[in-house]
Amino acid sequence: MPLPAYALRGEVKDLANNLKPRIHIIGGPGSGKSYIAAGLARRLGVAHHDLDDLFWDCTNSCYGVRADALERDERLMSIVSDDGWVIEGVYYQWLAPSFDAADFIVVLTPSVWVRHWRIIRRFLLRKCGKIPSKRESLADLWNLLRWSHGYDADNLVRARKYIADRGLELISCRTFDDMLTLIERRHKSHPLKAPQKQELLD
Repeated sequence: MPLPAYALRGEVKDLANNLKPRIHIIGGPGSGKSYIAAGLARRLGVAHHDLDDLFWDCTNSCYGVRADALERDERLMSIVSDDGWVIEGVYYQWLAPSFDAADFIVVLTPSVWVRHWRIIRRFLLRKCGKIPSKRESLADLWNLLRWSHGYDADNLVRARKYIADRGLELISCRTFDDMLTLIERRHKSHPLKAPQKQELLD
């Protein structure tokens, strides 16, 4: 899917030409994490990492099989040791290394009904073969919609607390445009910190 016109503006050109930012995006299913993260990563010239690729066993043909936790954590540490990235996913409990290393931690907050529509649309596109998919059933779709419906009042509350308890700031955004504005404003008033491997060892 091509990026909208406003995503091609030059707001973050200077940022991309200097220190590479490290951005962690969280949000419920269908909140636009993958779309926004991919567009932002292309705009900034950094890698985009979907945490689903770490959390789930991508070698298994069945839907919903988790990856080995030790391997998952090792892959995460390898990612966050780089000097620029956009990481996105719904998870929080095993992500202290990326939260601590991030220049920005952002939560995407579209309405739950917008998220539901996107989830259903994605499911239908997978069934029609428009986008790659594992064997996802109607029961899987229903379970995801139920989990997503309670995300804001349950998982997101706990994620906010987890991040706050680490002394970190969580910033709310709704759109790609919000993200560009955020990065431009923060970069001007608070220059991005240079990546230091020691941060990842503490």
